[in-house]
Amino acid sequence: MNGAASVARFTLIELTRRRILLVFFIIGAAGIALIAFGLKIFSSSFVTNVSFGPEGTTADPAKVDRYLELMFVTDIVGVLGLFALLIAFAIGMTVIYHDLDSGAAVAIFSKPVTRLAFAVGKLLAAALSLVAIVGLLGIEARLLMFLFGSGSDLQLTLWVEIVAQVGNALALMLLVMALSTFMNNIVAAVVAFIYHGVAGAVVGLHQALVAGFLGDNGVLKVGLDIAYWLVPHELTSDAQRQLARAGLELFPPPSDQPGPDVNQVLASVPGASGTADILWWVFVVALFSAVVYYTVRRRQV
Repeated sequence: MNGAASVARFTLIELTRRRILLVFFIIGAAGIALIAFGLKIFSSSFVTNVSFGPEGTTADPAKVDRYLELMFVTDIVGVLGLFALLIAFAIGMTVIYHDLDSGAAVAIFSKPVTRLAFAVGKLLAAALSLVAIVGLLGIEARLLMFLFGSGSDLQLTLWVEIVAQVGNALALMLLVMALSTFMNNIVAAVVAFIYHGVAGAVVGLHQALVAGFLGDNGVLKVGLDIAYWLVPHELTSDAQRQLARAGLELFPPPSDQPGPDVNQVLASVPGASGTADILWWVFVVALFSAVVYYTVRRRQV
């Protein structure tokens, strides 16, 4: 335990010296503020002069405010997700690779520090760094929500989404860490990025299949069901579905035209992660953590 704590403390000190994490944090904070003030200026300057309802009628201002609040939360979710992934890549590419590549790991292993303690310390430091940086961006987002009112009923949605984004980034970061122990860190990041894209495509196709947009082909259903449980499932909150519902209330589809009904449209929008998805995420994180330890143990230094 002492060895793992020492490795974690040393790693945190090293991570604070890397300017790339500070750059990502500054850009992320600026992006969140820009989105917040941009939406506020838009809502103040244009919303009152635009007709939202059918046949040119003015929509209920309360619904418009609700829609803007949800749009802000959804945009913030996108920004947080993007920078959480960038930070995950930055930490995953360097937290172990630099020690192995520079030979610092030889000096560490020459002390009473086991490879298990080394791996645990690195995992703890990486996770704490990721949570701290994304958490600070989340606090900024919560403060900026006061531009649109108290947002009392959206607080939980925002915090759940922040936790979900941290969880998604953590799983990807562990994969990059494992790959970087036996290949170049840039190549590891590229492989993880491709894997992340393929996993996202599989999950998206499975959601479209469940919503009924891909028909009822039995072979396709079985294939997507199998593929769906071979890749990580991104954790999500109900923010996107709430935004879609608010948009449909403001812009209801014409009832006399063919097309998917409201329920089908909402079913195609990702909702909050269920118990099975959360348990699958726990399994994936545990598996990737074990792979990190295994690759560190097998690495010859």
